[in-house]
Amino acid sequence: MVAAHTCGVSCTRRFVLPAASIARLLAGILFSYAALHAQVSIMGRVVDENGAGIAGARVEVRSSAGLTVSAFSDPAGNFRAVLPGEGEYSVRVERLGFFLYTNPAQQFEPGASQLTIHLNHQQEFADKVDVTYSPPAIDPQETSERKELSAAEIQGVPYPAPQDYRSALPLFNGVVQDTAGHLHFNGGDSNQANYTLDGFNMSDPVTGRLETRINLESIQSMDLENSRYSADNGRGSSGVLDLKTRMGDDRFRFGGTNFIPGVTSDNGLYINKWTPRVEFSGPIVKGRAWFHNGLDAFYNVDSVHGLPNGQNRTSGLTVSDLSRFQVNITPANILTASFLYNLAETNRFGLSILTPAEATTNIRQTLYMSTIRDQHYFGGALLDIGFADTRGLLHNPSQGPEIYQITPFGNRGNYFSAVNRHWYRQQVAANLFLPTVHFRGSHHLKFGVDLEHESFHQQVARHDYEVLRDDNSVARTVAFAGMPFQSRKNVEAAQYIQDHWSPTDGVTLEAGIRTEWNEIVRDLEVAPRAAVAWAPRKLHDTKFSAGWGIYYDAINLGLIAREQDQISLSTFYLPGGVVHGPVATSFQVNDRALSTPRYQTANVTVERKLPFEFYGKAGYTWREGGDGFVFSTTAPQIGPMFYNGAVFVLKNARHDRYDAADFSIRRTFAGQFEWFLGYTRSSTRSNAAVDYSLENPIFAPQMPGPFAWDTPNRVHMWGWVPLPKRLLPPRLAFLIRNTTAAYLLEYRTGFPFNVLDEEGFLVGAPNSHRYPDYFNVNLHFERRFRALHYLWAWRFGYNNITGNLNPNVVENVQGTPRFLTYGRGQARAFSVRLRLLGRK
Repeated sequence: MVAAHTCGVSCTRRFVLPAASIARLLAGILFSYAALHAQVSIMGRVVDENGAGIAGARVEVRSSAGLTVSAFSDPAGNFRAVLPGEGEYSVRVERLGFFLYTNPAQQFEPGASQLTIHLNHQQEFADKVDVTYSPPAIDPQETSERKELSAAEIQGVPYPAPQDYRSALPLFNGVVQDTAGHLHFNGGDSNQANYTLDGFNMSDPVTGRLETRINLESIQSMDLENSRYSADNGRGSSGVLDLKTRMGDDRFRFGGTNFIPGVTSDNGLYINKWTPRVEFSGPIVKGRAWFHNGLDAFYNVDSVHGLPNGQNRTSGLTVSDLSRFQVNITPANILTASFLYNLAETNRFGLSILTPAEATTNIRQTLYMSTIRDQHYFGGALLDIGFADTRGLLHNPSQGPEIYQITPFGNRGNYFSAVNRHWYRQQVAANLFLPTVHFRGSHHLKFGVDLEHESFHQQVARHDYEVLRDDNSVARTVAFAGMPFQSRKNVEAAQYIQDHWSPTDGVTLEAGIRTEWNEIVRDLEVAPRAAVAWAPRKLHDTKFSAGWGIYYDAINLGLIAREQDQISLSTFYLPGGVVHGPVATSFQVNDRALSTPRYQTANVTVERKLPFEFYGKAGYTWREGGDGFVFSTTAPQIGPMFYNGAVFVLKNARHDRYDAADFSIRRTFAGQFEWFLGYTRSSTRSNAAVDYSLENPIFAPQMPGPFAWDTPNRVHMWGWVPLPKRLLPPRLAFLIRNTTAAYLLEYRTGFPFNVLDEEGFLVGAPNSHRYPDYFNVNLHFERRFRALHYLWAWRFGYNNITGNLNPNVVENVQGTPRFLTYGRGQARAFSVRLRLLGRK
């Protein structure tokens, strides 16, 4: 029997490790320390040529054995990568819109290494001949549905009306331009998107539309997020468009386009087109301060055949000038400022065979936009504070006080409405990007606030007009009563918090919440958003992403101020001598009964790198809202009931839905040539598709139907390629040397439109008819050459090479001789462009 050993309080037991165990323990500690010390970590930053951080740059470090480590830069340009050991590595950094950076032999020593990488923006005329554009790439950490047009794509694709950057936006999937030239993102109205210039709001506060003009040469890129966009963006449920503009560098640069005017002999010899664009940039103090200025003008004189000489021409002049300045107070403190001026004048606006000179209006618009921004980098964080002041003016007089007549054969007299408007906006925005936090992965936290004050006042002078039948009898007369003055103001405030979390390689989660408040509705609006991106390791170069969010629209001051507008008094002259009227039509708005229009958007997307360096993308987007603004009658009005008058009240009664499946494939050839193919199948419908206004009254009850920009099927392809050297015999090969072919092809379903009777009543359902399908092919050739020590590029080609009708106007009054007669859109046109790219 063995007695148990017990030990009291004063008893101490000793544990003695053998010498071999101690040696192994010390060896393990030393080995772990050596391994930790031998590990190579890179704490780096990606900046542009002026020292500003670049977000979303892909950094790839590859060992001689083929082992690759990748990282992406955060909003401050910072990135972090851990290498398996010391030695020589190749470094490759790419970001769309920048030249590719490569370093085939970068030595990394044990421990932490600091690495700063400078990426240069794409330039039409590069300082080196061996530079390569960054190809499109799949960013596994990008959670938003982000699309981008670079400066090369904006300049290279031969889209219609190339003097206006807005004409390039339909190059995106999900963007269409209606017959009036207004843009629509994600099935929304043109006032449901958020338009920004270098992060500052540039939309018209009265209409909510994009009216700002900018020189194409000044645009660095156009970034569009039309779903899954994060909490730092607001004031738009259908998408966010941000124009990023150029800045000078340490080299003086000068460029010009189309500085030789066009001349025509149509009804005499005169200058009919002139679209000069000039840019100038360079250093103020090398390595410290820079500037960029972009000026463009568009002068046009158009003749309308069928009108008397002297009354058959309309002319216009638009001018924009953007000046930008940057001063690096310190390498970590960057100050930028800008000033934008716009002028647009059009004489005899709307002149056509149906609208003679006396029935047109003259338009003069001006805009002044001043901005200043301070960016401060500290401890891996970025604090961004900015202020913008924007002012605009619209003067739109008619040709006189004569009564305006609308007939089945055209319009007569002087247009009945004249507008004189002034508007203002002040904006303060601040964003804080915190350093990366490592807790169960990496977190990128972002906070921000945004304050805006908007106001406008206007005078709308109206006089009587008549609607005549085809026998010249009067169907309706309209007069106006009430004060011609309107004014409104609004204050908007927003704040947000957002976390971009990568718990493990290949998985990224983003969650944020945004709160908004405005002076009109005075409700606190909460907008949560969430998105996820997954790049599975077993499916190389593949990414799945999905997201959902709540988004609120901006409140347009012109809509809210409609209650201050005049009352229209319509008198109907019916067959048999029966007279109804005068019938009053008015609008009412009760701010306290309204809420801000609220929409939900969900999206799922898959991206994959395909064989032969093609990149494919497929996605589905759902967008729905039940609180949209719409004017509805206080009681149902059907047909003749409108003879008793109507009061339209603004309500949150509009329910919209947009569904879209889109597919795209693209490729970059030889480091600088692009090819893109996209298809979108979509539907955009509403329970309230009738739009009421004093200028264009439609007598009908509110009914469901498609919106006027609904286009179920759309296919477009664009790009530019070099002409093959084998196209001509060797002795003639010089004719196509340095020559590229640029092309654009687009097909889409025709837009819908309403049909009215001669009294102005809607016939059938809203937007029950459609224009013929649209089909357009543009083909241009561009050759670069040297002359007078400068590099030049001249382009020639045809727009609408097939001569398709592509109508944009229609006679929609049933019972008239020209009912459903379509007016031709752009005919086949020869286009020439000459550009001065620069000098070595």
